[in-house]
Amino acid sequence: MTAQAFVPYFDLLLSIALGMARIYPVAYLVPVFCFQHLRGLPRHAVVFALGMLPAPGIRQALIDAQADWLTLGGLMFKEVLLGLLLGVLLAMPFWLYESVGALLDNQRGALIGGQLNPALGTDTTPLGHLFKEMTILLLVATLGIGTLTQL
Repeated sequence: MTAQAFVPYFDLLLSIALGMARIYPVAYLVPVFCFQHLRGLPRHAVVFALGMLPAPGIRQALIDAQADWLTLGGLMFKEVLLGLLLGVLLAMPFWLYESVGALLDNQRGALIGGQLNPALGTDTTPLGHLFKEMTILLLVATLGIGTLTQL
């Protein structure tokens, strides 16, 4: 077999990589995708599966554009930056509700042990975690997850 037989597969793999470049930062920053519980190879498999959705369109656009390696590098950089921007914008409501919960926990004195003895570990606020999980539940229950994945 010649190398020409593998060119369509390489184009498809490159388009999947470009799709994953936008999805990785979003999936890392937005708590809905919850990568704190999904580690290792399953995390990459989920992002790979989500990256396969826009891959045919990206592949056709790359074939039509006849892009060189420098253009592909710039395109990859652009996709990562767009993913970071989308991730920050989509994660802001979750951070907001978690911060409100942390503020309420601080007002009621639930974190006083961590302030007096820093060796106790990370500052996890029970109310902040509850508010964040409640926001995720409301997003999934009201079909907001479909809107979130359409971006």
